[in-house]
Amino acid sequence: MGDTDMSKINVDMLCEMWEQMQHRFEMDIRVLLDKSKWLAVQLSKVVDTPPEPINRLRSQQKLKLNHLMIHLTEELQRQRDKASAKRRLQDWNKSLDKMRLKTRVLSESLSKIGIDVLAMQNLCETQDNSQQNYEQLSQALQQCEALRAQNLSVLIDQVRTEINQWCDLTLQYPTAGNYQKDCCNEELLGLLEEQLAATKEYYNSNRSIFELYDKRVKLWTRMVALEDKAKEPNRYHNRGGALLREERERKTISIKLPQIEQQLTELVQAFEERTKQPFLVRGEEILGRIATDWDDYRSAKEQETIARKKAATDSVIEPASSAHSSGISLRKTTSVPYFNSTTVSTVSPWAVKQQPDKQRERSK
Repeated sequence: MGDTDMSKINVDMLCEMWEQMQHRFEMDIRVLLDKSKWLAVQLSKVVDTPPEPINRLRSQQKLKLNHLMIHLTEELQRQRDKASAKRRLQDWNKSLDKMRLKTRVLSESLSKIGIDVLAMQNLCETQDNSQQNYEQLSQALQQCEALRAQNLSVLIDQVRTEINQWCDLTLQYPTAGNYQKDCCNEELLGLLEEQLAATKEYYNSNRSIFELYDKRVKLWTRMVALEDKAKEPNRYHNRGGALLREERERKTISIKLPQIEQQLTELVQAFEERTKQPFLVRGEEILGRIATDWDDYRSAKEQETIARKKAATDSVIEPASSAHSSGISLRKTTSVPYFNSTTVSTVSPWAVKQQPDKQRERSK
């Protein structure tokens, strides 16, 4: 911590101590004044006529007491005036701060549509709370409001565009189109600006969830891409060290992805317990979407396993069936050759069986 920070802390402590002492001083004045009033009442209740010296002393005491009460009353009034002046000064400063803030917001929206409001923006940065600066701020605010009224349609389109951009960041469906596009008035612009502010607040309040989910989507997409690349038939050809790098990347993803999903689950559960509503991504609960991704992933893996087993079974059955069918076709197509007179005779069993009958016919 630097010297500047230490001096700031010391000054703040002194100011706080001074305020506490002032408060105690005011309380002490009130106590003294009450006691003085009580004593004055007690002195006035004495009925007996005392001797002259005692009466003179009592009169002097009453006079001193009256002076004391006057002094205490005046001091108490000064303290009240100080407090009142301090409140008025605080109210004055607050009014100037509100004017600066409103002028700054209007000037920023006007600058987005190309209107030069640099002078107004510089005026908002001036921390001068004098009457002159108040008048300048008032004139700048009136000028911004006039420019806003003159450029309502352009501002409405600009706010719609910003809402859609922030909806992309918050993973929500754009809702700016729900309003009538042909409507162009101050009320519509105010509603759109409120929606834009709410969307920004929603994103900034849950930035850690959105950033983790974005990391998770990138890791998931890369994991799927690596697995698809591993299925390519030529993955082993001319890859150099790519296979080793991909394998290392797959291992890194297998470690980081569960960690991110665990952190994301804890943050989303804390959000749902705090707000009593689900955390949605494109209209779907974010944890349910993650679970669906894993279910689809496992289902696709099972289908690939079944397809590989079926392909392996078919590859085993096909050669045997083809050999069997080829043997049958050979038997069907094999026939007795045609012989002419010069061909060596091949006797078939049927011819051998019929030969004795022919010899008996010749002997007859």
